[in-house]
Amino acid sequence: MTNDYKDIDFNQLKKGGFIRQQGPDLFIMRLRSIGGHLTSRDLENIARLARKYGRGEVHLTTRQGVEIPGVRLADYQALIAEIQTLQLLPGACGPRIRSIVGCPGKEVCPNGVVDTREMARQVDQAFFGRDVPVKFKIAIAGCHNACTKPRENDIGLQGVVYPQLAADRCSLCGLCQSICPGGAIKIIADRVTIDRQKCCGDGACVASCPTGAWTAGARGFVLYAGGKMGRRPRLGDRLFDFIPEDEVIPRINSILQVFIKYRQGNERLADTIERLGSGGFRELIPPLSREEVAAGGRD
Repeated sequence: MTNDYKDIDFNQLKKGGFIRQQGPDLFIMRLRSIGGHLTSRDLENIARLARKYGRGEVHLTTRQGVEIPGVRLADYQALIAEIQTLQLLPGACGPRIRSIVGCPGKEVCPNGVVDTREMARQVDQAFFGRDVPVKFKIAIAGCHNACTKPRENDIGLQGVVYPQLAADRCSLCGLCQSICPGGAIKIIADRVTIDRQKCCGDGACVASCPTGAWTAGARGFVLYAGGKMGRRPRLGDRLFDFIPEDEVIPRINSILQVFIKYRQGNERLADTIERLGSGGFRELIPPLSREEVAAGGRD
């Protein structure tokens, strides 16, 4: 690094996704997607920026972002100006909330039961880049297949839809019983029953019912908290069995507040939950007020 750069705040650059890499005076420009969504025009523009400012290549990150390696510090201002003009989104690094990972959701995936793209947009708008004591990661999955690995993130949302039965439309064909992955649906003495504790919220009964007897009831998310990878990987705990879509933002906010208040040292959320116990941490989270839900949980 030359002396010309001795007064530059590299931590501030890192906050905006401009990260030092191997090699003298070389940086990576990290761009983010929201839930993995990029347009074909975005990809064309990223390719052009990589040729102009980098070495003509990109790296796809595990958080559905794009990194342009080989950027010179002297080109930073010009590159950022073009990124803003092209309406691309810089990423982030360091102790802050990282890019929101999401699957295609019900708009694309046959298994999806929630609109993950819209939820990712809301979560990104509310939380991305917020300064927190340590890095913090959020992932959203649209169904029980959990392709985005919600349990490996600090907070993971997994979409569910819980069915309700219009018994007068049921023909007792038994299809729902045969396809229910959790064995929650049973036909006993010509009567359909469902064990809500076994229902995984996958919506298969709703999607396949030939008479429309099964319909979508409550739609929302299971919330996992305390997942992480790294040297001491840990799967997140199932902190809330069901959160309606309009309560996701304030609920994440309340978890963040508890974490920031009760964490010790360099703890990640996983470490704080492990120390306090899942039940103990859960008890510290206050119930949401109507005002919080109406405001979307934003500070």
